[in-house]
Amino acid sequence: MVDGEHMREAIEGMAGQLRDGDGIGAEAGARLPLPAAVVIAGMGGSAMAGELLRGLVLSECAVPVTRVRGFGIPGWAGPGTLVVCTSYSGDTVETLSCAEQARRQGADVLCIGMGGRLGELAGEWGTPFAKVPGGLQPRAALGYLFGALAGAFGACGLAAPGIAGECAGGVDAVDREAAAALGERLAGHVPLIYGAGPLAAVAYRWKTQFNENAKMPAFSHAFPELDHNEVVGWEGAPAGVFAAVMLCDPGQREGIRRMIDVTADLIAADAALVERVTGRGDTSAARAFSLVAHGDWVSYHAALARGVDPTPVDRIGLLKERLGH
Repeated sequence: MVDGEHMREAIEGMAGQLRDGDGIGAEAGARLPLPAAVVIAGMGGSAMAGELLRGLVLSECAVPVTRVRGFGIPGWAGPGTLVVCTSYSGDTVETLSCAEQARRQGADVLCIGMGGRLGELAGEWGTPFAKVPGGLQPRAALGYLFGALAGAFGACGLAAPGIAGECAGGVDAVDREAAAALGERLAGHVPLIYGAGPLAAVAYRWKTQFNENAKMPAFSHAFPELDHNEVVGWEGAPAGVFAAVMLCDPGQREGIRRMIDVTADLIAADAALVERVTGRGDTSAARAFSLVAHGDWVSYHAALARGVDPTPVDRIGLLKERLGH
């Protein structure tokens, strides 16, 4: 059996993870004061929760929210700043470095993960720790991590409460048959995933899921920026190699909808296929996560079509071994 480590069950559990994570995060977030700024630190699958939540709340959040993917946080992140350190394993070296720097600079720290060294540091420092269930690949624990972060944001006044529940509703609304069919069609191509606003982060999630689940190259970009550069690159696309997927939201502004239509028309002759996928749900958060779940299922079925197990990421393990992490 190709899915030897049961990635299917993990994807099926996303809605429940979101609802459970919300309560875990709300309990931790209730201990936090409303900050003047937020820095979200994380790497890989553990960072995706912050990317997605930042995209959803950025236009309405009363304070600036930035993120870092690396070994350090900005020098200005001190008293009055909340630094959120997300590492599912709790042992991500870059995120641990950010947590320690945040502590030295006097920032408030919120840790999210299943334990590890990050959990130990939270205990030593007496800082809030949103501990989520373990036993999964970090990318398969997105629901827990996003739910915990959204719950914490809601509890300390950074966002409206209930976002994770809205997202769970969107996950429940996904069209799994359509996702399976798209995954099979994309398995032999290089997907380029495009989104605008909050869906730019969703497009990046699709890209990374293709990389790790289906073990295939994939790329993402965002409207409107891609129409100032990448659209020209399609002129040189080798025949039958690249495929475009446009992520759409009925609530997008007319200018973006028009841009998607015109771009799809312009590249149609250069692409192996051009597909539009529209989010489902009554809110932007629900529609965004219906597209997250859709992408997870697309990458899963692309993996099966390619005959690869969607769970192992052996090359990442080998990389960490060679780096001594």
